Amino acid sequence: MIKRPAIIGIAIVGLGLAGCTPGATPEQREHEFGCAAGTVSGAVVGGVIGSFIGAGTGQIIATGAGAALGGYAGNRLACG
Repeated sequence: MIKRPAIIGIAIVGLGLAGCTPGATPEQREHEFGCAAGTVSGAVVGGVIGSFIGAGTGQIIATGAGAALGGYAGNRLACG
């Protein structure tokens, strides 16, 4: 299972990157935040679900794949 500090670190990095768009209008910032939040949320949920699959190295691969697919799905849902 993913350790709590890893999940918190992923969330902090994702939200930190969301603030890297200088000169954006409030509407653009809100959209970008929503996209980043959707991506990070999807990655966390996908990683947690993936961590329940397999054991040993297979579990690590499933966790990474779940995080990647969840991040992609969250981004598509939040950003359209």
